Amino acid sequence: MVQSHGNNDEYFHSEAKVYSLRSNCWRRIKDVCFYLKFNRKFGFLANNALHWMVFKTPQSDNRNLVGFNLGSEEFRFLELPDFCLDKLFWFGIKAMGGDLCLTATYREINNVVVDVWIMKEYGVKQSWIKSISWNEPHNISDSPVAAPLAFSKNGNKVLFNIAYKWCHLRKRGGKFVWYDLGSQRVENVGNRQIPTSFDVDLFVDSLVPLNSNAQQ
Repeated sequence: MVQSHGNNDEYFHSEAKVYSLRSNCWRRIKDVCFYLKFNRKFGFLANNALHWMVFKTPQSDNRNLVGFNLGSEEFRFLELPDFCLDKLFWFGIKAMGGDLCLTATYREINNVVVDVWIMKEYGVKQSWIKSISWNEPHNISDSPVAAPLAFSKNGNKVLFNIAYKWCHLRKRGGKFVWYDLGSQRVENVGNRQIPTSFDVDLFVDSLVPLNSNAQQ
């Protein structure tokens, strides 16, 4: 996707292209109807579609979820669940266990609450289910970002990355914890090799190697 705009969003243009490994060339598809607004994050894959958090207009402050179907090569907006937007200070969305997963972190009196929503039926707003509501002020403090990463092999636990932003140093630090879905207990994951400052990204192996057309 390529987007260009002028000063103060007076001019705005966007277009989307798909690269084909078979033909080894780019081709333009239907233009996008949203605004990335300097979002440099990669799209995440779920239900055979790439997803981004976007804005419908350059002037909008409301974020929307859009998906690009890799089969039909079409964009569509997906509705988010109704959560505490007035209390919210961070939320993120990604894929976990093959489904869309939204994490909303907000303050409630003196506590920090982390809600995790899972979309059980793709594209259906009513299928969003709040699977976790984690209220642990002694484990989460100092304006953190709590992001679920993966389920355990038996599906009974969720691995979280608790990241702390150090704005004056422009660094991120944090830790990893297991959250038990049954007992709601939290267990720290010890790893002495983790550096003081780090970030976390999820790796998804491609079904098609980039050099698939190259001669062996």
